[in-house]
Parts: sequence; C-alpha cells; structure tokens
Amino acid sequence: MKKKSTPANKSVNLLGKVRKVDEELKLQLNAPQLLQHFLRMHTHSGDDVLVVVTAKRPKRSMNQNSFFFVYLDLISLSCGHNVQDLHRWVNGKILGEGITEVFGDKVRKVGSTSNLNISEFCEMMNRLHEATEIPIPDPGPFLLPMSLDEYGALKINQEIKYSHMKNRLTGVNL
Repeated sequence: MKKKSTPANKSVNLLGKVRKVDEELKLQLNAPQLLQHFLRMHTHSGDDVLVVVTAKRPKRSMNQNSFFFVYLDLISLSCGHNVQDLHRWVNGKILGEGITEVFGDKVRKVGSTSNLNISEFCEMMNRLHEATEIPIPDPGPFLLPMSLDEYGALKINQEIKYSHMKNRLTGVNL
C-alpha cells in the first residue's frame, strides 16, 4: 500500500510598518529581501500561498480599563456626574475627532478607549487629569489581590479623599 505524501509547508515571518502613501495604507516590509529569498527558495510560479497579517498594536490592558473606571468614579464625587456620562464626555471631548455632517446634521465624531494602545491610554488619562485637575490615584493598591472587604475599605478611603476635591470643570456641562 502506497503512503500518501503530506505537503511540506514552509513559512516565513516578516515584520513591517503600515504607512500612509497617497491617502492609502500600505505595508512596508522591514526586510523585503527576505521575502524574495523565501519565494526563490520555496515556491514556483503558480503556487498558492497564504498571507496572514497580524496587527502588533499593544492594546490597553484590562487592568488599565478597570483603573480608568475607578478614576471616573472618583472624578464623579467632585462633579456630581455619573460614571457613564463622564465616560461619554471623555469619548467626545478628549478622544473626539472633530465634527462631521450627516444628513445635514452636525455630529461629533467620538473616539473610544478600547481602540487606544498602552501609551495612548496613558496620554488620555493625563489629558483627563489636566482637564479636571483631579489627581490620578496611585494604581498600586487597586492592582493588588485583596478581599471584597479590603477593596471596599480602599474605595471608601479614596471616596473620602476625593469627595473634598474641587473639579476644575464644576459648573461646566459635561
């Protein structure tokens, strides 16, 4: 009985950068000669190849996202707005990308914290601090493993501290 041959798949990993050229996004390989070498060594004209592109953008972490909502909760103590409204305000005011017109109506283009990478997220937190003048709390204690009682005590301590702070934007429509 003859054995069936299994195809020997060869692959190569290539890194590159996405660049805007003539208003279009293009992929610029870091080592295009490596691609040419691979094609010469392992393929023939007419071969099928699989191209997989993976965006290597380090997105903000879940811990960063959770800490952001802790910070919004603390800001809400100084201004009276709820966390959801503050989140919408951040998306429109701090992450907003301008105004566009849809069906004759002016509409704000809003951003989203979920699209931010790690450094963009840190920049957004700093801009929020500058806008409100409410200090960003030390993230250390919030990242430690703790019981619900310990977390509750930490939150109460932070609430007492932050409820006495005056938000620079108090009186401004958020």
